[in-house]
Amino acid sequence: MILITGGLGFIGLHSARAFLDAGESVVLTRYRSSRLPDFLQDELGKRVFIEPVDMNSPYLIMDVIRKHKPTAIADLFVPRRGTLPPGEDYRVKMDGFLHLLEAARLGDVPRISHASSLSVYGSVPAGPYDESLPLPMTSRSETEAFKKAEEILGNYYASETGIDVVFLRIGNVYGPLYSRENRTNARMIRAGMNGTPATWDGIPGGPPYAEDQDDPLYIKDCARAIQMLTMARNLPSHAYNISGGRAVSYGELAEAVKGVYPNAQIDLLPGTPPRGHTYVGMDISRIKQDVGWEPQYNIDRGIGEWIDWLQTHPE
Repeated sequence: MILITGGLGFIGLHSARAFLDAGESVVLTRYRSSRLPDFLQDELGKRVFIEPVDMNSPYLIMDVIRKHKPTAIADLFVPRRGTLPPGEDYRVKMDGFLHLLEAARLGDVPRISHASSLSVYGSVPAGPYDESLPLPMTSRSETEAFKKAEEILGNYYASETGIDVVFLRIGNVYGPLYSRENRTNARMIRAGMNGTPATWDGIPGGPPYAEDQDDPLYIKDCARAIQMLTMARNLPSHAYNISGGRAVSYGELAEAVKGVYPNAQIDLLPGTPPRGHTYVGMDISRIKQDVGWEPQYNIDRGIGEWIDWLQTHPE
């Protein structure tokens, strides 16, 4: 049995499916969300169980652990950015993580995987990024600040208690159930589906450049990496990059969408952006070596499957 906090979130739901495919049962915690996609519905009450949990209530977490006796926890709970004032954001994230660690210790759960982020590399001057890079003390975003702190404090807690903790440095994930519309790939797909020109208002950094690059990771690949790292034991590293492992230009991304919608109106700015932005991806050599994971979806396959999903599951 695997306990997945944030289990009804985008990554949590797909991770649940990956654990089921690996032969495990799962307990998914929920706070506000209540969606359960069709790829999990048939297992509800059999191998999928849902428990309402406030991560700032240590007693509720301990009750779930006592009830279901998980052999590992995939801690994927992350409040949506910008929804909490700074003090509350600090309390929810840091206290919630401590409550989970303490509940695991008291409940004899030997293994925890905890969602970290590509953002820990935000102040590193150049990529690609590997796990051995020293991380500057400065932070450019709330995610970078909190994830660095969680890794430092979580590793200290693990060394003092003997709990086996691994940090999941998750990159730019896309695919079914992703619901935010401020991502370039989502705008391209909507343009193709609706037969209207792609719009870039609200996109961070403004309109995309054709030769600018991203490091996209399809959600099923991400979920499988989380499953494999969570179920592994005593790995040689405390942190692992989870990403596509290859630079993909926005021009390539547009072509992947046009592979399904040939007439999609996706106008990109030519060349590279003035800031000289290039490959910002993460090196995935370590996860390949230690657990044998690597992505199975290239950008064409991933975008094609996501579009298939959107066509049959209008949101």
